[in-house]
Amino acid sequence: MKKSKKKILFKILLSFIISIFILLLLFFALNKMVIRENLKGKVKQNVTIEYGKMISLSDILQTEDIENIEVSPALETLTEVGEYSLKVKINNEIFETNLSIKDTTAPNLEVIDITKYIDEDLPTVNDFVTFSSDLSNYELLPIELTKSLGEQEIVITAIDQYGNKTEKKAKLTLIEDKEPPIFAGLTPISIVEGSKIDLRNGVSAVDARYGDVEFTVDDSSVSYYTPGNYTITYYAKDPLGNETYNTREITITPKPTTYMIQNFPVYNQYPNYPNGCESIALYNLLRYYNINVTPEEIVEKLKKGDGPYWLEDTLYGGNPEIEFVGDPRDIHGYGVYQKPILEVANTFKPGMIDYTGHSLNEVLELVKNEIPVQVWVSINLRDTSICTHWIYSPTGETINWICDLHSVVIVGYTNTSVFVSDSYTGTIEEYNRSQFEKMYNLFGKRALYYPN
Repeated sequence: MKKSKKKILFKILLSFIISIFILLLLFFALNKMVIRENLKGKVKQNVTIEYGKMISLSDILQTEDIENIEVSPALETLTEVGEYSLKVKINNEIFETNLSIKDTTAPNLEVIDITKYIDEDLPTVNDFVTFSSDLSNYELLPIELTKSLGEQEIVITAIDQYGNKTEKKAKLTLIEDKEPPIFAGLTPISIVEGSKIDLRNGVSAVDARYGDVEFTVDDSSVSYYTPGNYTITYYAKDPLGNETYNTREITITPKPTTYMIQNFPVYNQYPNYPNGCESIALYNLLRYYNINVTPEEIVEKLKKGDGPYWLEDTLYGGNPEIEFVGDPRDIHGYGVYQKPILEVANTFKPGMIDYTGHSLNEVLELVKNEIPVQVWVSINLRDTSICTHWIYSPTGETINWICDLHSVVIVGYTNTSVFVSDSYTGTIEEYNRSQFEKMYNLFGKRALYYPN
């Protein structure tokens, strides 16, 4: 009886132990299943990636807090468009996911409008495209163009191997070339009679389309040995026959003739007469007419007035129309105009004529007839103006003084020069005729001469 009870107790204990073991096995199996399902939930089942994008673990996992991950095949090897089956190993658990690499991006495309001449070849699609690119192979679809004047709109299409496409609109304008060449450099010419000049030098005919083109020059109407104004004709034509005519003025001037009074005296006013140019000019005139006189005799006879001086707040001085302002022998002297010089001249040689007010051309006509003429200009013909003024006390009038007053004797000229006996340098000087006339006019066209 006791033995039977022990057997029963043993069987009960064994059954309990087996039950506990089975429960433990079920617990571990269930726990493992729960862990797997939990891991599986962190792996994306289907993944789509745009072609060209680098694939990373974050693309196939729901979360980033997972360690000990292996992916097969390796993600960095998946670079082409296609469908891939991946095995993801996490803590010795293997899961599968589907990866799809797709190209859904259209090509980049930039285009421009084109203007061409109707006689040129039509552009190709590549001529309209300034930039195009795609990660996969692509092509530009052909375009159809019409060869007719005016504008036409074109659709430029770029399509890649996966059917993605980009369309951009461009414009083709076909124009007709009717513009002739344009001349440059046809400035007026002036040459001396008998001279020759390269009429092509500095001249060009430029066509907007063809650049420099040949041109011809017709100067058949020009008489190079006869002074006067003439017209030259220039002609140019582009390869399409568009032609143009232009004219150019040419002036033939007479050969310069030099008129010169020979052996006219010169004398340097320095050092004895630093402001005595008017007296020395008269001295040279009188010597030319063989009058026996000295510079000092002329200066002594010349009427002299006060140089500028201050009285209280007012500047007073002499009047150059009736007297020398200051003294010709004084470095601080000023000058005198033609009337006081004429008075002195007539005491040595009567008959001097006051030619004041006449033009330089009229004065030069006298010189042409061998008559030297004393005139008033500026030292070295430098530009000048009124630089001071004072009151002439006997009349109360204002004297406006032009600086650098100078007097010379004209003894010759050409059409561009004037030759003078110049006491400032003590030589015969040549001055520019235009500048000489400018200064002669500025000082009032003052002139004196002896008729022959």
